[in-house]
Amino acid sequence: MWPRIGLFILLFSPALLLAQRGPGGGGAFGEVYGKVLDTDRKPVPFASASVLLGDSVVGGALVQENGEFRITRLPMGSLRLKVVGMGYAPLEKPFTLSPSLSPLDLGNLRLEADAVVLQAAEVTKERATQVLQVDRRVYNVDKDLSVTGGDATDVMKNIPGLSVDADGNVEMRGKNPRVFVDGRPSQLTLEQIPAADIERVEVITNPSVIFDASSTGGIVNVVLKRSTRPGYSGQLQAGAGNNERYNVNGNLLVRQGRHAFTLNAGLGGGASPGYSWNNRTDLADGLPTGRFEQDATSVNERMRKNLRLGWDWNMSNRNTLSLMQSVGFFDRNSTEDQDFTSTDAAGITIGSGRQRNTSEGGHGNFTSRVGFKRTTTKPGMEWSTDITYDYGENDSPSLTEQYNQGDNGILPGSSFQRRDSKGSDHELSWQLDVTDPYADNRKLEWGFKVDYELNISSMDVTYDNDTLAGPLRDVGLSNAYRIGTLVNAGYVNWSTRLSPHWSMQTGLRVEQNGMNAKRTDMDIDFSYSYPDGLKDLGRILFPAAYFSRKWDAPEGELQRELQVNISRKVRRPNFWQLMPYLMPTDARSYRMGNPVLRPEMSTIVEVNHLLPFAGKGNWLTSLYGRFTADVITSFTAPLESDPNILLTSYVNGEQNHGFGWENTIKLTLWKGSEATLNGNVQWTRIGLAQDGVDYTNSGINFDGKVGISQRLPKGFSMQANADYDGPRVVPQGHSLERYSLDFTVRKEFGKHFFLTASLNNILDSRGWGNYYETPYFVQEGFRSWGSREVRVNATWRFGKQDTSLFRRRSTGPTERREPGGGGGGEGEGM
Repeated sequence: MWPRIGLFILLFSPALLLAQRGPGGGGAFGEVYGKVLDTDRKPVPFASASVLLGDSVVGGALVQENGEFRITRLPMGSLRLKVVGMGYAPLEKPFTLSPSLSPLDLGNLRLEADAVVLQAAEVTKERATQVLQVDRRVYNVDKDLSVTGGDATDVMKNIPGLSVDADGNVEMRGKNPRVFVDGRPSQLTLEQIPAADIERVEVITNPSVIFDASSTGGIVNVVLKRSTRPGYSGQLQAGAGNNERYNVNGNLLVRQGRHAFTLNAGLGGGASPGYSWNNRTDLADGLPTGRFEQDATSVNERMRKNLRLGWDWNMSNRNTLSLMQSVGFFDRNSTEDQDFTSTDAAGITIGSGRQRNTSEGGHGNFTSRVGFKRTTTKPGMEWSTDITYDYGENDSPSLTEQYNQGDNGILPGSSFQRRDSKGSDHELSWQLDVTDPYADNRKLEWGFKVDYELNISSMDVTYDNDTLAGPLRDVGLSNAYRIGTLVNAGYVNWSTRLSPHWSMQTGLRVEQNGMNAKRTDMDIDFSYSYPDGLKDLGRILFPAAYFSRKWDAPEGELQRELQVNISRKVRRPNFWQLMPYLMPTDARSYRMGNPVLRPEMSTIVEVNHLLPFAGKGNWLTSLYGRFTADVITSFTAPLESDPNILLTSYVNGEQNHGFGWENTIKLTLWKGSEATLNGNVQWTRIGLAQDGVDYTNSGINFDGKVGISQRLPKGFSMQANADYDGPRVVPQGHSLERYSLDFTVRKEFGKHFFLTASLNNILDSRGWGNYYETPYFVQEGFRSWGSREVRVNATWRFGKQDTSLFRRRSTGPTERREPGGGGGGEGEGM
């Protein structure tokens, strides 16, 4: 009850309705450069140059030996440059970035000597954990203590507005967003990405036409660390915990002259004990005919290994070539023991038994990418292109053993089923993006993308019992598939300023999509294509429009901003939703895909308002609506061949309407303290009719998060995270509520060594459950997502910020070593 009460107060408290001023960022990025000199016109090497948006650092760089600096990936709008050098008075310079003024030359900046500063030099403020902008939220992972030693799944569950289910799928406002890695699709799972390799996560709730149209649930972009500063930096991290958990990770970032290199490597693993329960009452004409109860315990062992190499070559001031190669392996072994009992309508036991499910799976992933970017003599004009090849393979044998039990032990009738599943995934993607500004207040963006994906899979099923002489092949369940999908896309996006305060962005994306599925063991084909001739043209057109109003604010301060946007999106069924594999999940439940699923089409409307609190934080509030046709949803019904077994598959519902109000508040409570509060309330209606029965359902759900961090004396700091997800409606019922609490403490030993201790899932409550009610049955079930977890990690950061890294030279007074300067992004360590 406490999560509901606390987060209800957070969302609706009138104390949050403060009339303050301040801005938001735009979706584009820019860069600035300049030169830092002293009063004698000599360079000031190794000074710290930071760019601030309001009270948040959004970029930074170290001044090179010749006094020059360059800061990239900055948001558009009013910003403030702050330069701090040892022995010099700090210098601040406000400036404004626009598409036509990027890159922006800030000229020669003069620093004056200051004896007081020489005695007590103060470095710029730390980057905030989260930067709120009107069109996106940027989450800086290095500032989240609780994810130390974890993976991308741990990162996602702490980001306001996101949640993660028991299968590792990310949810945002009740939908699954597209998860990108460095702005591109990836075969990597979240468990394969160490948190130590992530620089930041960008959350975009309603992407523009520049992004894929298949982003109905928004986009979550995982940005990995890369070299951005001269010299070298990196970190080594090792940790251990209960449940056989361990992790070792390291990264090295090097930039010398026109070359930059990135190396990330790591391995980790553990064994997560879990439990589940499932209770079902069978019905006939509204009356109970029997009951099925099941309790289970499980152990899931997993291990990951990953390696990533990157190289950026600045061929000239206008041309950059980038290469990236990553390799990852993920192994999983699981054992689940299920005890079940069946009773009749009178409560008399008619059967009981035990089922053991064992599986061992391996997944390998290889990603190669080549990219090229060119800027032109026309200010703000640039084009970039890249090609990515993703290859993944998996091998997942599993065994199901079912035993009938009586008072004297195991009875005749035991059965065994073995499934040998293998597959491979191939994805080839090419993309071209062009930005062409017109004057100071207009910009045209256009581009193309081709994406081809091929999935090859096979499953061989054998069956045995105590009456057979040996195992037999189950021809009904065994299968082999080859599925190819192709998406050809093009977009055009126009941005213009209507007045000093109003701006507009409109665009259109066209995506031609086709799929061909072939069951290779039976020579059966299924395919679809959009458009099919002149039909279904509406399924390939995805327009979007954005209107923004900004209020004036002092130079360098965050602006207040209002944005209204509308866009059209598509959600195409994924591999598992299409695959007609009959997969047993327990003694009375099966799961199977549907190869004739149609894509669902959605129209999304948002009104966002960003309100700063005069340097003490800001408040982002969003009203949104979602209108979906052919909604893809799960559906459960008795199996035709055996009504005692429930089959869960996927179907296209009629329509889905949803409205919501989300609030995210970032506050600086006092020195060294930061709080992030998030609450979302949503009403949803789902229309579905199957077999003459109307399963339309509607209801209100609420979810929220609270994160508080505090720096303490003597190098200590702490962080607490709590989250709550209320019941959410589905066509045949609703999900069960879930909540969790995590706590982390860190001790810093100087600037480069840290010890971090985390206690996660303190309430041992993290899991996933559902309640279903139909004319045929009433069922409630729950599955835990791991158990209470303790882990301790040691981190050592190192670095040497030197532009002449590979030249033989004696150590002089201008050479500065930064033991704590690891980390990878602009502004890191500032």
